[in-house]
Amino acid sequence: MRKNKGIGIAVWILGLVLANILLFCLEKGMTITFWITTVFVWIAFVSSLFFLLFVWKKSDRVEEHFLHIPAITVSYVYITLQIPVCIIFALGSRTIPYKVAIIINFVVFVVAWGVALSSFVGNDYIRKVNNRQKEHHTEL
Repeated sequence: MRKNKGIGIAVWILGLVLANILLFCLEKGMTITFWITTVFVWIAFVSSLFFLLFVWKKSDRVEEHFLHIPAITVSYVYITLQIPVCIIFALGSRTIPYKVAIIINFVVFVVAWGVALSSFVGNDYIRKVNNRQKEHHTEL
């Protein structure tokens, strides 16, 4: 698993560098819209790193890794959605009002974190059903 974590961190670093290069090369002015978008890009990448390092580290068994895959996948989908949003706001940073940037970025952030955290809600139920099935099969 250490190799997979290393690959994940390498992908994370490359994605962060790519997003920052895109942001700073495509910007049409260092406006507040540009900086709001930059902050939300960093939030996306830091939250992804959080899920990769802490949630994945918390799980010891293969079953636990399997249960945490949805949260990590959602965090990478969040990054994948945030990069086009940052490109749009970087290109239109002079014309797009900062309130629109805050609203759209915040909605994407809340939806991504809501889906990622809701993936943990079903884990207890899945563990309970899994344990019940294991007990049932050992009795047979």
